[in-house]
Amino acid sequence: MLRRSLTCVCRCSGRLMSPSTSHMTRILAAGYRSQYSIDKIYPNSEQDYLGSTAFTVRAQHSSSVTPDGKELFSGYIPINKLDIKYSRGSGPGGQNVNKVNTKVEVRFHVESADWIPQWIRERLLEKEAGRITKGGYLVVTSDTTRKQMLNQADCMEKIRSVIFGAGVLPRELTEEEKTVRDKRMAKAKQAVLREKKQHSLKKQHRQTPSVGSS
Repeated sequence: MLRRSLTCVCRCSGRLMSPSTSHMTRILAAGYRSQYSIDKIYPNSEQDYLGSTAFTVRAQHSSSVTPDGKELFSGYIPINKLDIKYSRGSGPGGQNVNKVNTKVEVRFHVESADWIPQWIRERLLEKEAGRITKGGYLVVTSDTTRKQMLNQADCMEKIRSVIFGAGVLPRELTEEEKTVRDKRMAKAKQAVLREKKQHSLKKQHRQTPSVGSS
């Protein structure tokens, strides 16, 4: 049974002959991966994502709160509360171009998105004003691949990134940093006043004397 399965693998890869014992050993050692395996779809990604540090950090972030007790975004996005549309993507697509609805548009109403903490929704309306329509919908699109499923996943990741970004509060400056900031602002203000004074004196020197003046 194993030899028959490996023979099929070899036939799919262009080999019509039954694999030898040594060739079977090499296939078993390397491991067979389909064209839809994670390492082929995302060649530069972390293969063990669930056990990676990035996933652990995000999980910790989703279950924590801000220092002042504000709830953070959990990362969960309810599909039934999104408006998802599919259309024909632009760009290269081989035989599927202008035939398959691979482009994905995802939008949701920010103010009524109860799955996002209220204070993050308020920051979203400020920070992402360019993506939000007059009706209050945040819109993201993706047509980077020829697969509708992958483009939809890309849209979901964009939404998560935007929400996580809005939930990052600016760090408060230390007293030393505030002192440096105030000195720089005072120095810049003095430079502006000095430049204005020089410009005013230059204009006075350009004025012609009036007729009859002694």
